[in-house]
Amino acid sequence: MAHLSFVFENDLAKYRSMFEEYSSPPFKVQKNKDLCKQCVTSGWMYYLLDGMVKVYISNYDGSERIIDFIKGNTLIGMDCVRPGSKSVVSISCITDVHVLAFTTDILKKMLADNSEFAYDLVLYYGKVLRQVAYYSGILSISDLTTRLANFLFHFTDMPSYQQNNKITLTQAEMGAAINISRAQVAKILKQFREEGCLITGHRYITITDLEKLKKYCRF
Repeated sequence: MAHLSFVFENDLAKYRSMFEEYSSPPFKVQKNKDLCKQCVTSGWMYYLLDGMVKVYISNYDGSERIIDFIKGNTLIGMDCVRPGSKSVVSISCITDVHVLAFTTDILKKMLADNSEFAYDLVLYYGKVLRQVAYYSGILSISDLTTRLANFLFHFTDMPSYQQNNKITLTQAEMGAAINISRAQVAKILKQFREEGCLITGHRYITITDLEKLKKYCRF
């Protein structure tokens, strides 16, 4: 995974071409669609080429708890690396994404063919374990303003934002992504606008003062 609080993308980006060689052809998954579903055996794992997804768990009454957000050049669905294992989390696309799908057998061949990749993958998942523990805790104790500020801040280094300078999410989509209401998103965005952190348009947000927004973040 590449996570919002710490940037891990470069850890596996150098192996992107290897995943392209060994995996199925890339395919697109649309915003709001699920890649993995909790308690379902998929048999597939994915190299996330671009975009952003959220990892979450649901309880018996449908309430969600976000575990992490993941960006491009990273692996997702690795809790299904053991054949027949059911996913312990759900993974939903916050933006349109492109992925490469691979199986346990494909991963085993990649590891056997490239010992450097095998070692780097161990180091990478050491970081992942630390980050998941940190970020799941932060999400549960951060106030709503901090949660939204963190979420917006980390869109700014994504290629899609750098190309058009817009975060193309509705208030409802942002609220769903970080488990707060649309009304609460609207209230916080109004505060950020008044302080000159950002401007909003029809279904988009542009950050105008990154340093001001960053003051609300907790990384």
